[in-house]
Amino acid sequence: DLVNKHRKFVQILLALITLPFAFWGIDSYFKDAASTDEVARVGSSKITLQQLDVAMRERADQIRARQGGSVDARLFESPEFRQSVLNELVEQRLLLVESERLGIAANDVILRELIAQIPAFQENGKFSPAKYEQVLRAQGMTPSSFEQNLRRDLTRQMLVSGVAATTQISKTQLNQIIDAETQERDVAVSLVPAADYLKSVSVDDDAVRQFYESNARQFQLPERVKVAYVVLNDPKVVAKESENFSNMVYEQSDTYKDVAKALNLKVEESNWISANGQGAQGLLANPKVLQAIFNPASLKDRRNSAAIEVAPNVLISVRVTAYEPVSLRPFESVSGEIRSYLQRKAAVEKATSVGEARLAELRDGKPADVKWSPVKSVSRLQPNGLTPEAVQKVSGVDAAKLPAYTGGQAGAEGYVLFKVSAVRAGSKLSDEKRAQIAAAYQQSVQQADV
Repeated sequence: DLVNKHRKFVQILLALITLPFAFWGIDSYFKDAASTDEVARVGSSKITLQQLDVAMRERADQIRARQGGSVDARLFESPEFRQSVLNELVEQRLLLVESERLGIAANDVILRELIAQIPAFQENGKFSPAKYEQVLRAQGMTPSSFEQNLRRDLTRQMLVSGVAATTQISKTQLNQIIDAETQERDVAVSLVPAADYLKSVSVDDDAVRQFYESNARQFQLPERVKVAYVVLNDPKVVAKESENFSNMVYEQSDTYKDVAKALNLKVEESNWISANGQGAQGLLANPKVLQAIFNPASLKDRRNSAAIEVAPNVLISVRVTAYEPVSLRPFESVSGEIRSYLQRKAAVEKATSVGEARLAELRDGKPADVKWSPVKSVSRLQPNGLTPEAVQKVSGVDAAKLPAYTGGQAGAEGYVLFKVSAVRAGSKLSDEKRAQIAAAYQQSVQQADV
């Protein structure tokens, strides 16, 4: 009831929080970040630079896991990636602030029931308090901190679910949606290729230099380190020597020689590892290990970290042996890339200018130098090779006067023109297909409201 009563207010808040990012970008949240350690604020709740870095590492790990590890590491270094993660943190924090204001909270009963159902905390299908504490300890967490985080996530989900549940669509709306989804349009396509203008555009040295200096962040190399480390992972040895291991890496903090000899361990050396996790392999990619490596004290003092339990019966200690701060790629090494990018950009702009002029001529009924592709039938359900953006443009053309024309940029390809010559109702859908469309649209409307 609280959510339903305040639904519009929640929606307005969520819309407002995106405005600073839309108008000024992420840089407006990073002014003086080095001195205040604050990158955003929701009410009195701060989001710190450290919290953002941790969230970025977690998101990068999730993407790598979904893609099987085959992800270009430059994605995780881009301003766009950083901005998307910060946006999510701000939205999550806003939901929590509003949940608190509305008096929405996950109670202890719900919390206990959910924890008991998590398979990782069970033995023989039943919740095990000992297993619960062991798993959390291996992740560097206490039951109190885990339950606090879980309560926060549940509270946020309660607010989101409450808003979503208030959104319904009528049968009339559904019929209108299905009519629009199935409507077919005969479409011909003409591309104005950017490649045709590459040779006619030139970029001078000053423009290349100016782009480099104005976009320095794009050419930053993140701070990186090399580390020495030792791992204790024999369950029998861990049971007997874990305390000795912890004491030795602490007391002899500038070497692993003695602990390696005493416990028959191998001192290993890493290759370069970036703060975003690039280059980290095996146990070094564990978030707790990365956090220990890039702790400011670790970077400055070059001393052994405390023993870190990364899994049951697995302890690791790391020490920074080499460090390179954030740096810029030399201009000479990127000038060729910049020149090519600016040439392609100028060629796209030229193709866009030509395409827009041809579109204006077509709409005015004037002869235009256009070669059309064969006509094909297109609908939202059957795009027939058109991108979603192209289908949206074609579907938005006024069918009252045909042929009708529209166009738009086709990314790096250039500019694309569309001619719509016929519009007709689509085939009747089965009840099953109608139900699928209704469910999908219902979900999209709920997500939009949230």
